[in-house]
Order: sequence, then structure tokens, then C-alpha cells
Amino acid sequence: MSAASIVEEGTVQSTVPDPASAAAGDPGLRVLAVAGVAGVALILSGMLVSGYIPAPGAAWSPERIQEFYAGAATQRRLGIFLMILGTPLFGALVAGMSRVLVLGGGNRGGWANLQTVVGGCGTVLLVLFAMVLAVAAYRPERDAEITQALHDLGWYFAFISAVPFVIQALAIAWVVLRSGVLPRQFGWANLSVAILLLPGAAMLFFHTGPVAYDGLLTFWVPLTDFGLWMLLLAWGMWVSADRDAVAGERR
Repeated sequence: MSAASIVEEGTVQSTVPDPASAAAGDPGLRVLAVAGVAGVALILSGMLVSGYIPAPGAAWSPERIQEFYAGAATQRRLGIFLMILGTPLFGALVAGMSRVLVLGGGNRGGWANLQTVVGGCGTVLLVLFAMVLAVAAYRPERDAEITQALHDLGWYFAFISAVPFVIQALAIAWVVLRSGVLPRQFGWANLSVAILLLPGAAMLFFHTGPVAYDGLLTFWVPLTDFGLWMLLLAWGMWVSADRDAVAGERR
């Protein structure tokens, strides 16, 4: 029906879909949320299995990095394989949050689109993080300096590339705080995520200390922050699916 409304027995009925009930009965957000949680589990378990928690030292010599990859090589490859499975699932959170923000009217200024674009960039960076480390682990007998360069590159894809994730978190925070599509605490939490991720971009200048790529401010804090953020986004999507379903039933 192309008309905006019809008159039936003296009652005006709108044919324009109500945003609050647009996702009613649609399990899509829940599926994406579960995929995001699975991504967290796979990434963190993969990093543990492969020995990346705690992180190899930024000041390690090429020979020590080579020994790291040569030792327990099969175990490291298994862990990286889990990371390869998990990193693309960040895209599920990006897609789900885009839907939540659009339903909340967050695309009027392009904020949902911004979240989608930078979130997509972040997903690619995470996948490259795992893939480059896989290349480093594939031939640990190669020249030590090549192995070290590959390891550095993989680590940089994950941690120095904080800016897209920071922008994504800020976009989510802006929409939530202005629209109320999710509790305001969700918006403030995303703002905190952005602040805690940002120091990772400074690791370029340090080989030792808390801002080196194995340090407190560029590894431990961002890793914990990012893992909790993925769970937070999954929770926001799950809550939105529940709210939309209830809204749909009432209508």
C-alpha cells in the first residue's frame, strides 16, 4: 500500500512502520550479540593459548622473538587460529549497534553511518592482526629480523590502531546520550572506553615502560577495556532486542 494512511471504519491507521516495533520478533540482534560474545571468547582464549598474554616484550631482540615463535610452535598456531575465527565477529557487534542507533534516530547526523564505517575499519584491522601473526608463526626458522618485523606489524594492527575504535565508541556515546535509545550509563561507558583505548596510539614512541606495546597503558588496559567493551555492546544489543519485542507485543 502506497498511501501514508488509510481510513477504515472511521479510524485512521498509519502504514508508516513504528521504529520501536521494527525489530519486534526479529532474533537478529540476539544472534549478533551472541556472535560478539563468541568473538571475545575466541580472541582472548586464542591469545592465552598462543602465549600473547602476557605480551612478548617490545624490547626483545629479534633472536628472542624468533625463539618465542619456534618454541611450542603448534600451540601458538592453534591459538592464532582461534584468533582468526574470533576477530571477524567484531563485525557482528558493529552491524548490531548500527541497527540499534538507527532505530533510536541516531542517523540524522550520520552518526550511525560513522559508527558503521569506522567499526568496519576496526574489524579489518583486527583480522589483519591475527593474519599477520599467523604469517610470523608459519615459518619461525626464517631470518629473525623478518619474524620480528612481522610480529611488530601484527601487534601494531591491533593496538596502535586505536583511533578507529575511539571514534566508534564516541559515535555510540553521542547517539545514546542524545537519544536515550539505551540507558545513559551505556553512553558514558562508551566514552570511558574511548579514553582508555587512546593511549595505545602512543606505543610508536616507546620500547620499554608502560607505553611500550607490552606495557600497562598500551596492552593491559586496552586489552581489558576492549574485551569488556565487546561484552557491553553485546548487552546493549540484547537489551534493545528485548525492548523492541515488548514494544511490538504492546502494539
